Amino acid sequence: MPIRRRRLDQQLTAMILVRVGFLVVLLLPYLLQRIYTFSTLTYNDSIISQAILQLFTAITVSFFNLNYGGSFYLFLITSTRFRRQVKYVFINKCWRIYCRKRIFQNQVVALVQSTASELDLQQIQ
Repeated sequence: MPIRRRRLDQQLTAMILVRVGFLVVLLLPYLLQRIYTFSTLTYNDSIISQAILQLFTAITVSFFNLNYGGSFYLFLITSTRFRRQVKYVFINKCWRIYCRKRIFQNQVVALVQSTASELDLQQIQ
């Protein structure tokens, strides 16, 4: 197996292992919170304990949602090939689209003045 292929396999393995670790770290508090919520569902707790539970729920759901955006940043950190591809997309593709839009915005458009009789003719047709 060529050295380049082996290096890419190592990068992919590192990306997957870091991703799985990140998933476990962010998913574990959410799972524990859900288990606790369902186990204490029948108790009639005070308002303070319900507020604490809601705060903990909001925090764990936020961590759980970080899972989706965090993958992008983890892949940026762990893989040089992924960084190169992201740089290519942002610099070459997005920059060209941005420059094209700026060129089109600079064009002058002529004003068309219409008389009242032209408007009457357009409404009749």
